[in-house]
Amino acid sequence: MLRNRVFAWHRELQSVHHRLEKALEDARRAIRSGTRAETLKPELRDFCYTFCSALGSHHRSEDSDFFPALLKQMPELEPAITRLRHEHQVLAQLLADFQLSLDSRESSPEQLFRQINDIKAVMKAHFGYEEGSLSRALRALDAPASDKHRMFGDV
Repeated sequence: MLRNRVFAWHRELQSVHHRLEKALEDARRAIRSGTRAETLKPELRDFCYTFCSALGSHHRSEDSDFFPALLKQMPELEPAITRLRHEHQVLAQLLADFQLSLDSRESSPEQLFRQINDIKAVMKAHFGYEEGSLSRALRALDAPASDKHRMFGDV
């Protein structure tokens, strides 16, 4: 059963990444098609709230539960997980800066578009590295019962 749940976690990780990438691309399209930042801001604020919350929650869960469980079983992942945690901080800062731009009257659609492109580039590289570096670990994970419950629920 655990192997099935680990495989499901791996598939869910990829699915979450795909949904977040799609949401970001939808926002890029909205900015690209707009001519005035002010008319875009309400839609982008809604997007940013939802997107930032989803991405932040995803990363907090990884940092607090998932990565520690992996490290207990596979301490050799420390360099990869250190890098992933750093990338979580970089993405959080990019998203905070984007939110500030949305709140500013001086933000142009071009500035918002540059910022969202930066977010997309960092996020895409992060997701690719995460999926690649953790793929073997996710298939081999044999977490202690306390971590299994926190990470996977009842297994």
